[in-house]
Amino acid sequence: MPKTLAVGPDYLIRGVPEIDANPLIAHVPLPPETDNDAFMALALRPDFNPLDRDLPNSIRRLRIKRLRRFYVPTLRVHRQALIDVSSNILDGYIPRNPMTAEGRALLYGGAADLAFKPTISLISGHSGMGKSALIDRILGHMGKQLHQHVRFDGKPFTEKQILFLRRNCPEHCTVGTLCSTFGNYTDNVLGLKLYSGIFSKLQGGSRTLYLSEITKIIKTHHVGVLVIDEFQNLSLMGVGAKKIIAFLVNLRDELGLPIVVVGTYKALRLLEGDMSTARRLVEGGYYDLERPTSAEDSSWTDLCQIAWEYQWVKNPIEFDAEICETLYDVSQGITGLMISAFAFAQLAAIDDETERVDAALIRKVYLERMKPLHPAIRILQSGNPILMDKFDDLYRNLWPKQERPEGYRNPEPCALSSGEPVTQTQIEPEEAETTASPKRTRSGRNSVATSPEKVKPVLSDEQVKKMVLADSVADLISILDKR
Repeated sequence: MPKTLAVGPDYLIRGVPEIDANPLIAHVPLPPETDNDAFMALALRPDFNPLDRDLPNSIRRLRIKRLRRFYVPTLRVHRQALIDVSSNILDGYIPRNPMTAEGRALLYGGAADLAFKPTISLISGHSGMGKSALIDRILGHMGKQLHQHVRFDGKPFTEKQILFLRRNCPEHCTVGTLCSTFGNYTDNVLGLKLYSGIFSKLQGGSRTLYLSEITKIIKTHHVGVLVIDEFQNLSLMGVGAKKIIAFLVNLRDELGLPIVVVGTYKALRLLEGDMSTARRLVEGGYYDLERPTSAEDSSWTDLCQIAWEYQWVKNPIEFDAEICETLYDVSQGITGLMISAFAFAQLAAIDDETERVDAALIRKVYLERMKPLHPAIRILQSGNPILMDKFDDLYRNLWPKQERPEGYRNPEPCALSSGEPVTQTQIEPEEAETTASPKRTRSGRNSVATSPEKVKPVLSDEQVKKMVLADSVADLISILDKR
């Protein structure tokens, strides 16, 4: 059998010496030139053909699931994040060029002697706003994760390059557990067993030992960027969180490695009262995926109008202001919830044979098929900063996946302390004003302001949780305002 020849990356000539002469970035796409280029690079639309509306019901139900592969960067911050993060990756590779004396010295044990250190960037927002999807699209723009080089500029260069390493921050994270996840993950990327065994032997070792092993991975495989998702888990660690942040700063400083951290607003608590930590975690850029404050927000209207094109029902109607307002009411501007409600409504329209999605059906689907999320939605409707602080945990606990499988059965309605189930009509007058929310002027970002003064709580956290699950929002607001 003939032997297959290894083919390296496709190196390009851009007319820029520091890029053209560097095998680690000569093949990597440049950052987008314009805001429109960034939009096109990030956008992900599902395959759609209007003729699909004539397909059998079973096939159309499958087509509707394609909405999970829908991503439209309508916020300016989406496009800015792509431009900045991709620029940071390229900039981090420039002094690490293995074809230069400086780059080889760094590769074989030297420290990065850089006039300007690579940066740490922070992407934040509520659960369901597409933070992880955004970093997916950014990394996708950068190209393949693993590259096998063969020759460069007529010389042998048989190096493996890992463009990015990305892991979720474990709950109750320590430097050791975080490093171990990167060891296992690197083995999976390489298709080898090199590092997982090493980290298992280091359990209980010092931070210096873990840093040494992570350094080997980054240098040996020319890692371009480290991405840490679910960064809010560090808020559970107290003093331990500062050790992990210090560890990340060490990686950046010693290796010249850009880092991106992604998390909910709870991650911002790590910045409170510590100007040095705050500066380090956002010096590469802070990208706040704010939820829109009303259905009139132009980015929300654009998002809903584009999504509305993807209807597999036989009798689609035109997009209008009522549809836009209804989609906002049932999602409160959380992108993932809007897409779920839209998909559920199409499934319902097929099931009831009306083959038509309108505002009334969207509301009906929300009441019947998205019942677990009602407490979380009411928190957003309330606009109360203390309750808002609990939204992300509630969202993740009650709706851990963006889309539930077909046939998902709703739980029985939550009960009040009296034992009577809560229904839409059993809302106290104070709560009715909240749920109607004719004026939505507060965004979830307000929830990450400085924490309220610590006083003796009126209720325990467990009691608060039970009240939230029972939709007793009005009572919670009055009680928590006193905490």
